[in-house]
Amino acid sequence: MTEASVTASIEVGVDPATAFKVFTEEIDLWWVRGPINFFDAARATAMQIEPGVGGRILEVYSPPDDVLELGKITDWQPGALFAYRSSVDDTETRINFEAIDEGCRVTVVQSLLPGGKKAFYFWRNIIHWIPEWLERRPGVYRRPAFFRDK
Repeated sequence: MTEASVTASIEVGVDPATAFKVFTEEIDLWWVRGPINFFDAARATAMQIEPGVGGRILEVYSPPDDVLELGKITDWQPGALFAYRSSVDDTETRINFEAIDEGCRVTVVQSLLPGGKKAFYFWRNIIHWIPEWLERRPGVYRRPAFFRDK
């Protein structure tokens, strides 16, 4: 039986607006390259999110106009919420950016749609790449040791 939903969250030492920007604008910088991290890893050259409701989440190939649409954005509230309906399975995903004392909690909830049968629940394996990228990202940010994946 397929789970109805999967939740994963992390805490990062940046404000929600920065965490949202990193998640959406810098996805190609933090998305780890590898044979199991793309639908067509042999051809993939980038990950991209087109901003705004109706924008797409794309796996980009070469030439750059060759793409696989992974999802369509259904909610876009910079610094607060990003949501999309998957184009490759029967799920919808909501990513919340919540201010906490030490920065921001990023929570991803990926849910099987009513009547859906196919779900690729991958976010719990991927979300930890964001703080790893923030630790290497140019600038002053360094994640305190007490922050951890949840």
